[in-house]
Amino acid sequence: MSAPIPGQPPRSHLYVPADQPRFLRAAPRSGADALILDLEDAVAPSRKDGARAAAVAFAGEHPAGGPELWVRINEGARGRDDARALLATGRVDGLWMPKATAGAGLDTLIALVAGAPEVALGLLVESATGVLSLGDTAGRAGVRHLQLGEVDLRADLRMAPDPVPGDHLLDWARGLTVAHTAAHGLLSAVAPVSVHTSDPAAFRASSLRLRGLGFQGRACIHPAQVAVANEVFGVDPGELADAHALLDLFEDRLDAGSGAFRDSGGAMVDAATVRRARELTGRADRTA
Repeated sequence: MSAPIPGQPPRSHLYVPADQPRFLRAAPRSGADALILDLEDAVAPSRKDGARAAAVAFAGEHPAGGPELWVRINEGARGRDDARALLATGRVDGLWMPKATAGAGLDTLIALVAGAPEVALGLLVESATGVLSLGDTAGRAGVRHLQLGEVDLRADLRMAPDPVPGDHLLDWARGLTVAHTAAHGLLSAVAPVSVHTSDPAAFRASSLRLRGLGFQGRACIHPAQVAVANEVFGVDPGELADAHALLDLFEDRLDAGSGAFRDSGGAMVDAATVRRARELTGRADRTA
């Protein structure tokens, strides 16, 4: 089974309704690399204030060395108040902005986060406008992750709700999210949730496909999905060892004056083909 690699982005991001004490108590034991305390869609309007207070209390008690702690804030003025309250704890790793688009709302949130440089910002891309404005938003100061919110995006595009787990109808938006993540040097693109929580085989299959598209982790809405996400988006120890071996061989050949060669399996190896190995291992490029 894969294990988290230091320096790699979270493999699993578990949403936890902040107004549900039972879920909050269980969340740290879920095995998720990152927890997202949800103050937005998962919380009824009448419970928003209580959810914020619970999130602040949870953050104050969250132990160092545990999973990363993020909060999905609300939209508008309530979201700004959410951000101020959570930032004041000094204990959150990041904030997720829902339905993120370019504009005054993002500008204000960026200004708030700028006062806490250790806190990252994630953008939830959940509308047609959000997808099409990624060129303006993904490169903004403090932004570290993009997450595609397909449930809202489907509704905005007047598409039917996901009829079959793992359909390909939003591959164009998935590709844009991954491309902007890479183009702007962000830490990761987080794959969308699956509402089919009782079908682990389908969740695994769709996760494998999403990883193939370039996503580096996945959002989960049920603890049972966490182990699958960790496995699919993790790095197998054998894969890591192979990456180190490939880099050792490449660097030996470079020292001998060869920038391109065939490996024992007949595959071409050059500076471009070892980029993934460098990402996995964190080894610097000696020729840079």
